[in-house]
Amino acid sequence: MPAWDNNAMSATSSKGKGPRRIADLVARVIEPVTARRGFARAELIAVWPEIAGPLHAACTTPEKIVWPRHAEGEEPPAGTLFIRADGPRAIFVQHELPQIVERVNAFFGYRAVAQARVIQGPVSAAAREPHAIRAPDPAAERRVAADVEGIEDEGLRAALHRLGVGVLTKRRE
Repeated sequence: MPAWDNNAMSATSSKGKGPRRIADLVARVIEPVTARRGFARAELIAVWPEIAGPLHAACTTPEKIVWPRHAEGEEPPAGTLFIRADGPRAIFVQHELPQIVERVNAFFGYRAVAQARVIQGPVSAAAREPHAIRAPDPAAERRVAADVEGIEDEGLRAALHRLGVGVLTKRRE
């Protein structure tokens, strides 16, 4: 029997009531991998740039959370977050560890992390280089503005305008 579930890969829900969200399908694959690294929730990795802040987002990545042992029935103690940082920037990250721990705990909503430690090492290229935002194509702007002109709800109109411009703007290579 394969390790993966055929039903999890189907495009419709198990009750046949329509399509499933991709996030639900991906979570079933990602959660076991992140759990092995000590991350109870994969979202921590996704929101790391917000937690680390603009100065450290490009040069750091959460490596793992180590949870100390505890007796069964007791409340688990807070863990230690290991953060990988580029060598030259590690000292600056070390200086801001208390603020990073505070932000991680705010993200979890409870005291999940008691301390953090820095591991010096290269950070993956994907974590270092945020995607550049393309300048919108003026022709696409005009076309989409004409298409959404009749929509009364301002928020919906603005959201559809952003979506339309993003879809119609060609990639620059």
